[in-house]
Amino acid sequence: MTTAETISVKETLDLLDGAFFGVSQGIAQGGYALWLGSGISRDRVINLNGILAKLIEFLRGNVTADPACAYRKALEKILDMAAPSAEERASIDIGQPAINWPCLPRLVSLLWKQYADVLSVEVGTKRLDYLLWDGLDFANTFANQEADAEHLAIGMLALEGVITQIATANWDGLLEGAMRELGYADDFYQITVTGKDLRGPPAAVVLYKFHGCALRAIAQEDDYRPLLIATTAQITGWISNVRFKIVRDQLQALAQRSRTLMIGMSAQDKNIQNLFGQVGAQQGWNWIDSQTPIVFSAQELGVDQKAILTVAYGNDVYEQNRVAICEAACLPAFSKPLLLGLLLTVLATKLQTLASDVHAPALNPGAHNAIASGIKHLRDHVAKAGNADRLSLAKGIAAGLARGRHQLQDGASPDGVPMYFPIDNEPPHRMKGMPRTAATGQREAAAALGLIGLGDEKAQWAASVDDPTDPRSGALRLTSPNGTVRVFFAANDEKITSLMDCGAFGEDDPEVVLICSLRVSDRQQRSPQAMLRDGKIGPRYIAFGPMLSDARSLAELQDNFRSEIAI
Repeated sequence: MTTAETISVKETLDLLDGAFFGVSQGIAQGGYALWLGSGISRDRVINLNGILAKLIEFLRGNVTADPACAYRKALEKILDMAAPSAEERASIDIGQPAINWPCLPRLVSLLWKQYADVLSVEVGTKRLDYLLWDGLDFANTFANQEADAEHLAIGMLALEGVITQIATANWDGLLEGAMRELGYADDFYQITVTGKDLRGPPAAVVLYKFHGCALRAIAQEDDYRPLLIATTAQITGWISNVRFKIVRDQLQALAQRSRTLMIGMSAQDKNIQNLFGQVGAQQGWNWIDSQTPIVFSAQELGVDQKAILTVAYGNDVYEQNRVAICEAACLPAFSKPLLLGLLLTVLATKLQTLASDVHAPALNPGAHNAIASGIKHLRDHVAKAGNADRLSLAKGIAAGLARGRHQLQDGASPDGVPMYFPIDNEPPHRMKGMPRTAATGQREAAAALGLIGLGDEKAQWAASVDDPTDPRSGALRLTSPNGTVRVFFAANDEKITSLMDCGAFGEDDPEVVLICSLRVSDRQQRSPQAMLRDGKIGPRYIAFGPMLSDARSLAELQDNFRSEIAI
């Protein structure tokens, strides 16, 4: 049985194309804000289970023989919260590392929903955040982590202009780290802990870190360490603390003006529930909207998530429609497959939008739909091929798209991983018919990708990607029993020359197909048949714009395209 944990990226795409099409459409239109919890960072930063185990070991390791030892008292208090059985209590040997306790996994699972109470335990006269700052070795635990697939996918969605508002209870700096890995500065995100953080220059994305920011707490301890929200008292106090009023107001407005997709967040904190209660109090969203207003990435909804639905929609509405409301709100895919699925959906939708704008007078709507289905086929192909290693999939999407875009528009193919080059920084619905895309060559390149996808679907060739860090790698590689070629895209003749000048390929490279969005100069134009006559084998240059303009049908276009690729 497929679950939210075992679901593949392709199966997630099926959900987004089907029962949750409204969510994928809303994301592509920029209509959802992301609300993120610890679940998106569990493979990179110590998660709640790890935090609890680490704290238990920290206290145990500091226990002394003194009966009044503050560490012993704190440890006993935390163990009492878990309410272990007499047998479990008897198995606990404080003289042994906690990892050796047979009951430790169960203790941690029992304490999981009490993490704020655990962090509230006082250790003698130490600072109230002693367990957080010292017990967890905060500065080392939360500094310089490597971004995971989720953070890279969110970064690309932000760069593509479909995510502009993010709210997170996480302290870590993984989203910022992902943006740096994609080639952009930290200030792409406007990191916001208190109202004063909103008063600087505006950024592309506002990132509300409403429980505090680890990187700032480490770098500016006096200012930002007191703003870390961890204990029960701090979570409760956040609701009325004047230092957070502007951010509270902004988050309440965010929940009212943007639909909500919660990923990796259990929603157990009362301040989060209170924020969404304000939405319901002001006659907010209607649960029957086609793009569901509040959606959780979850296998099934817990008490706290249902509480948010109840306060947001109103008690009477929820009680009368609870089954349908919960079904619409529960998207059964966890963060990695969901965010990668959303990313692939957005990228494919943008390519389909571009392809629909090509100048091809004789192509009817059915032909355009077929080209769009070819793009979708490539999308699904990528999802299946990359499912086993989702981090590599995220990095491959970023690097592969970046290389193809730089080659197309800049005529450049730099060494190493190129800076991420978004398809467009506007959502797809704002790209349709825009004059600025006409000169970029993207429309023709997108249509060519659709034809490549149709050819792959018919087994005319197999499409794959070479190492995207290699400057001699094209956007794709096509392989058939008759041969293999690297496929490059260039917006115009000038970019072809630039690609040769930078060493991406040479005049005598027989393994290259160059698809040019405009015409190709006579010097470069060489058909496969001419190569066979004079024996000079080199790149195949396809003037794809004129091919589209002249095509009298999709079948003719496909035949001409295939004969020019000639494998």
